[in-house]
Amino acid sequence: MVNIAAQFPPTIKIGILVFPDFEPLDVWGFIEAFSISRFIGTNYSDPAPYPFQIEFISTEEKTCATQNQPQPVRSYNGPRVAPDWFRNDALEQSFHLLMIPGGQGVRTLMGMETDNPPAFNELMQWIKTMDQLVPVMTSVCTGAALLARSGVLDGKPAATNHQAFAWVTQFGPKVLWNNVSRWVDAGKYVTSAGVSAGTDMAFHLVSRLAGRAVAETAAMAAEYDWHRNPEEAIFYPQQATVPSSR
Repeated sequence: MVNIAAQFPPTIKIGILVFPDFEPLDVWGFIEAFSISRFIGTNYSDPAPYPFQIEFISTEEKTCATQNQPQPVRSYNGPRVAPDWFRNDALEQSFHLLMIPGGQGVRTLMGMETDNPPAFNELMQWIKTMDQLVPVMTSVCTGAALLARSGVLDGKPAATNHQAFAWVTQFGPKVLWNNVSRWVDAGKYVTSAGVSAGTDMAFHLVSRLAGRAVAETAAMAAEYDWHRNPEEAIFYPQQATVPSSR
């Protein structure tokens, strides 16, 4: 009997960090590019294997007092998700890519640096540890603030939400911030501007990880108007205002 799975490359595991008040489109727009992707020669309705597997990671830590599964996590003014992994358990999984979304919840997490320093330091250490384990680190929107504050983006080009540019960039003075592009691919680190830009970046990542033909077929299946050129702004003003001390 022919092993169908052996005919295709290994499935790539995508991890999405979720926290209270994450921006819904940051997560689901990003996920759609991967979830609708199929290997060439197969159809959407065909059974696995698929190019990608997506799993949610909670910011909740597993302790003796917790249940077996993380608690559901609400998005900002939207539905909840049921995470697959506690944050510490995720360290033992073989993720190829980790994505950190943006949203109002990022401001709460960043506020822990003052309000709850031990918890904030643990989160920063978790990001740095994942950075050592995961080949590709990504963020959408203001999620870049968490990557920047952890130090993993130091000396690397990066993008973030243009409307929150001044707020995010204060957490990464050593980051080479891009205030024009919809996303920036710096090799291991791939970051996008706000909200819908994350979907464009996701299709770019599908192309990079599974091939351009898979990405183009997925975009067509999603009937998505994929903006393939990250340098081509689609809204005006075309660049975020750079903070100034004057």
